[in-house]
Amino acid sequence: MASTVPAAPTRPRTLVVASAFGTGSVVMYFGCLFALYFSIRHDAMAWGAQWYPEGAIQLVPGGMNMSTMAMSAITMGWAVHAVLNDDRIHAMIAMALTAVLGIAMVNQTVFYFKDIGLPIDASEAATLLFTIVGSHMVMVAIGVLWLGLLLLRALGGQDTSRHRDLVSAAALYWYASVAVYSVIWIGIYIAK
Repeated sequence: MASTVPAAPTRPRTLVVASAFGTGSVVMYFGCLFALYFSIRHDAMAWGAQWYPEGAIQLVPGGMNMSTMAMSAITMGWAVHAVLNDDRIHAMIAMALTAVLGIAMVNQTVFYFKDIGLPIDASEAATLLFTIVGSHMVMVAIGVLWLGLLLLRALGGQDTSRHRDLVSAAALYWYASVAVYSVIWIGIYIAK
């Protein structure tokens, strides 16, 4: 008589739910910053004041960062897909590439801030610019650290489709950072 082995129980998705709550709070933080920025900018421009000095905000660095973040969203999706298919090699490559793209984005932003030479206390516009973009750089840096930890787990052989929640939670956070940057790109760099 053949005995049937019961299927492994499905793991609760508590990590993804917790990451969704944490990511939601970060998105609400940025929503408040954007509301403050757009409100103050609207009031200043309604009175005819110049928001930024002429030529201070350029389109090219912001556009390059948006391209980098868009590519990182694709590589993060590749990492999730590879983990679901138990493809450790591609998962490690995708996570490493996503982390490198995140580091490149932070590096470009720091270079751009040094290039514009706008002091943080020059005006309300400059203070809000540094606060919003600096907060986003911290968000991306946390995502890069998270990916580094996942990459270490993958190198240890522990990242399989059974533990896909780790990568799914990181992907949720990373997609939120891409979405936040798209608002920064359109609302600050393009709309000035």
